Amino acid sequence: MNNQTLLSSTAFILAVILTISGCASIRPETDPLLDKKALRLSNQAKSFNQHILASKGSGWAKLETKTRAEKFRIAWAAVFPDKVRITFLLSGLPIETIITNGEKITFFSHTGEHSKYSYNSKNPDMEKYIHVPVKMSELILLLLGRLPLKPFDDAYFSVSDSSLSTLILKQKWKRTAQQLHFNNNGNVDDLISTDPAGKLLYKITPTKYNTYDFGDIPIKIEIQDTNERKLTLGITDFIANPPIKESVFLLTE
Repeated sequence: MNNQTLLSSTAFILAVILTISGCASIRPETDPLLDKKALRLSNQAKSFNQHILASKGSGWAKLETKTRAEKFRIAWAAVFPDKVRITFLLSGLPIETIITNGEKITFFSHTGEHSKYSYNSKNPDMEKYIHVPVKMSELILLLLGRLPLKPFDDAYFSVSDSSLSTLILKQKWKRTAQQLHFNNNGNVDDLISTDPAGKLLYKITPTKYNTYDFGDIPIKIEIQDTNERKLTLGITDFIANPPIKESVFLLTE
């Protein structure tokens, strides 16, 4: 390798390193003992209601954008990690059913608004349908009373929060991050997903919990992004770990 080639290769490598470091937020220096506590709290949040592997329930969903707002009753059956059937209702009558089974997602209009259609996807993006940029797997976890945390291997307390109630969660070599905020009761009341520059992608806010004999369940949840789009879920009935037949996730018209 001649000197010119070596210089070109070195310049290219340096450019890549600078690009990556410029996009990724730098981890601050933190107390290792507090880091251990932060990781422990983060793992507790990840395992929150982990014993709930299936649920049935009903409630309501409100979809809001800058120009419109719609509110529906909903009924669902969900099985961890990737199966759910959600029916939207107006005035007690079903208008739309969405089913995922870990291989594909299917939409069926009960009013004839559109023909039944499906497409293959193990974890579809729901932004087109519910106006907020979350994956179906995250929505399923919320309907199971759980927290949709992405994988992480590093956690530390936010240096801008002296109350030690805000955690930063990251995964090595990943460019996105999450933030967890705990309220005075020790429950998570904010789950924020950010891009490499720290800009908000979306925020999940459980604003109300209800205590059952099987644990605390978030029963009012807001999901919003930076474009003033918001989905609010209100859970009025919740059954943990009911028997659910596989046929529930096969659509019969």
